[in-house]
Amino acid sequence: MGALGYIKFSLFVSVGSLVAAQSPHYLEVEELLIQGKEFADNGEFSESLRVLNQALGKLRQTPSSHPLRVEAEKLMRITKGRSLVARFQGKELGAYSDPNALKPLNEETREFRIVQIFGKALARKVWEPRDDLERGQILGLGRRVTTLPDGGIEIASMDERGCSLRSVQAASFDLLGSREFALHSGSFLLYAVGEETELTLKSPLVDAKISSPEPFAFMAGITTNGGMKIICLLGEINLRLKNEKIMLMPGELSFALADEFSRKMNVELSTLIVTSSLLTDFSEAPVFLKKLRQQAMMQALRTRKRFRTVVGDVKGNDNFELKVLQDDRR
Repeated sequence: MGALGYIKFSLFVSVGSLVAAQSPHYLEVEELLIQGKEFADNGEFSESLRVLNQALGKLRQTPSSHPLRVEAEKLMRITKGRSLVARFQGKELGAYSDPNALKPLNEETREFRIVQIFGKALARKVWEPRDDLERGQILGLGRRVTTLPDGGIEIASMDERGCSLRSVQAASFDLLGSREFALHSGSFLLYAVGEETELTLKSPLVDAKISSPEPFAFMAGITTNGGMKIICLLGEINLRLKNEKIMLMPGELSFALADEFSRKMNVELSTLIVTSSLLTDFSEAPVFLKKLRQQAMMQALRTRKRFRTVVGDVKGNDNFELKVLQDDRR
């Protein structure tokens, strides 16, 4: 199913590239949209809106159904929403765009290590930019990490009670603590091998606590409304918002909205194992893959009849995108 619950940016790039092959004008628009999304992921919403308005201006004579225009208008709506949330929370990040305010690389602290990486990933904020991240390098707290389309990164906390995080395909996140992350866009896999671990995850709309008394793993995806889609893979995980809480078992999914959780849904773990880029695109499998396969087998034995489905984006508390996969099994 590829990456979970994020703007289908890689698909957009593919579609846009086909159109651009026929017109340099569309190629320019596509580049503006990519630039606008990068500005938004870096918290520079004013610059993002300026660039997106420029792109829409070039599409003024284009039919409203044109893929580039549809994508541009969607990105504009999302960026406006994220900008309002950032202003309300006092989290506008424009100050970090001043190079003179950044610290030298030799002062960067040592909280996370890059375990795996493919494609291209960038590090911004706090210290001077790093545009060519490599395996084995160290990242400090406060860094914003961005993976470009067709890229992926896995990092591990240097804290023995920390956790590991994977992201793929046009994802962006901030390192706020050894067990605390701000997820801006994209899809993520997080896991902790220790016991009694609690993580804090923040999205443009959600501030959630996730904990378990035993080692656990889950996937998180940022939805177009700024919420999170969370799928439990291993362990029993407890999710808490300010006034709401829910418990997920392996194979269960829920959307975290502004102040509540959606109803639980079941997803087929065996399908995730073979279709999710978070599991398949890295050269080294996650340490918990064997246990995940065992969970998938147990889930299959419990369920005799089922549809193989991919759960997409959230359209409201009771309206979700679902795609039923063709099942060739007998």
